[in-house]
Amino acid sequence: MQSSRIEDDDDEAFMRSLIRPEEDRRRLHPDRPWEGGFRWFRSPNVVPLEQCRKRKLEQNRPNQPEQK
Repeated sequence: MQSSRIEDDDDEAFMRSLIRPEEDRRRLHPDRPWEGGFRWFRSPNVVPLEQCRKRKLEQNRPNQPEQK
């Protein structure tokens, strides 16, 4: 199941409450590869590629003028 994009901190917290961290998932199910969708890591020094890509996209996106 592909999850939709996580847009804010509340969505992130909700998904974390439903899904095990990647470290636990790998230990419990070593033969099941990641199939895409949301995943998170308990370790603070691990940044998922999805977050890096999202940050790069936000940095490269030109500022949108406010519409009235």
